[in-house]
Amino acid sequence: VAVLSAVAVPQYQDYVTRARWTVNLTQLEPLKLAIAECLQNQGGDTTACDTAGKLGLTALPTPQHASGAITLTATSSSELKVAITGSPAAGNCKVEATGAISDGLLGWVLTNVANGTQAACTRPQTGVGG
Repeated sequence: VAVLSAVAVPQYQDYVTRARWTVNLTQLEPLKLAIAECLQNQGGDTTACDTAGKLGLTALPTPQHASGAITLTATSSSELKVAITGSPAAGNCKVEATGAISDGLLGWVLTNVANGTQAACTRPQTGVGG
């Protein structure tokens, strides 16, 4: 029983954390749509779509299992970063979605990143990564 518990409990905890991240990432979709519409209207210039106001929103959303609002930053004129920091119940993990324009198309890549001094979470915890 002890050996089974030693294996099953951590896997179950990762499953619960990953389920919370599924909710967080699903709640990111309306923001990604607003960004895509803004980019289409602004000729693909990400610096014209890097705040809630520029997107026509009153504020950036706060996903259900996040410790605060999403952050949005234009890292260049063709790339945006959207960051979500999970709540303690979501493992305090941090996930970044990088939206890059290539050949007129907006593509998104999700990555786990370090949250302050905490190392980056893993795919079993967030469902993000390879």
